[in-house]
Amino acid sequence: MLIDANIFLEFLLDQQEAQRCLDFLEKVREGAVRAVVSTFTIDSILIELERHQHDAEIMKRFLQSLLGHKGLRIYVPTMDDRLKAIAHLALGLDFEDALTLQSAIANNEKEIMSFDKDFDKIKSIKRTQPPLPN
Repeated sequence: MLIDANIFLEFLLDQQEAQRCLDFLEKVREGAVRAVVSTFTIDSILIELERHQHDAEIMKRFLQSLLGHKGLRIYVPTMDDRLKAIAHLALGLDFEDALTLQSAIANNEKEIMSFDKDFDKIKSIKRTQPPLPN
């Protein structure tokens, strides 16, 4: 599965679904769950952290933490991915979601872990959410 930015941001910004996301991301960190995240998504998260006035140390710790996630693979979208993402705009997605979708397609992923319901429009991919805590 490919992880969307909002899964990380829920936790990092201590939002409503923070615990669900933390529990899920811990499974990825341990290697119990295998997932992909794109460098584009990582950059989007960093930009959002900066907008919320998080300092450089928090941003650095976030990046370093990704390197310790045993189940996480980092994907670098190509120019071809970006061109293909533009075609996904016709599906009613903005460019960020379109490139996220294209990154999933490029990695043969059938799921996107996200709270973004815009992905529900896409028939070729399943949107999932982190499970509710027990």
